[in-house]
Amino acid sequence: MKPICPNCHSAHVVENIDINTQSMSEHLFSPKLLASLGASFCKYYKINPMIGMVAGGAIATVINLAQQRLMQPPLLKTAIMPRYLCSTCQHTFSI
Repeated sequence: MKPICPNCHSAHVVENIDINTQSMSEHLFSPKLLASLGASFCKYYKINPMIGMVAGGAIATVINLAQQRLMQPPLLKTAIMPRYLCSTCQHTFSI
């Protein structure tokens, strides 16, 4: 049985699959960006830039791992409740 949108009662509903999982914070805290920022910071204060690159990359990796762990949905809930997207009103819902 095909699901019906609870918002507009349309039958034009598809299963919602999120392809773009990278958020803005993942781009801001990328290892490449923070490594170059650390190197620039160390050059300004006349410290070896390699130290800043390693420190920036390590900090970015720790931040990204923590964000991924916090954003992971529980596997049981995802398996039980699939998400749907209405093509008519762009409303997302689960049954």
